[in-house]
Amino acid sequence: MKASSFLSLLLLLCFSFQIISSAVVDDICGFVGDSYVDREFCLKTLSSDPRSKTADADGLAVISVEIAVAKAAEVKTRIEAQLKGAADGYEKDRAQAALQIFSNVVSTFEWSVKSLKSKFRSGPLSLLTVGQDVVVTIDQLVDMGKLGNDFQLLGSLAAAIVRHLH
Repeated sequence: MKASSFLSLLLLLCFSFQIISSAVVDDICGFVGDSYVDREFCLKTLSSDPRSKTADADGLAVISVEIAVAKAAEVKTRIEAQLKGAADGYEKDRAQAALQIFSNVVSTFEWSVKSLKSKFRSGPLSLLTVGQDVVVTIDQLVDMGKLGNDFQLLGSLAAAIVRHLH
């Protein structure tokens, strides 16, 4: 009998904890709407990482930037592939320019993750904002298509969440 009471209490605590953590995600995603980030996109993106269930606002900021880092790595890989497959000197020059412009975005976003983990927030916010703008320039040099748009949305989400922490 005692074991079943303990199990019931444990399940109740786990369920309560999930409700509390979901409230943090809901609150954050409600806030980012003020930053022109779609609430549903926010919920879907943060929910894609299982850590978001137990994260506080600082943890959600880290998660959002880590997701943006992964997308930034994809963008860089795409630019490198376009450079390799350039049909002529003009395309090669454009891809090289795009790669040069984007070259530090991945490491900058990675630094932002480390900074956020140490509770330093103002530097990452500035860098995330610049990173979003970079993809607009790159898209004028090489066709990034949906990948560029996805990166820009993820960068906007990460910046909006970090902004919320200020």
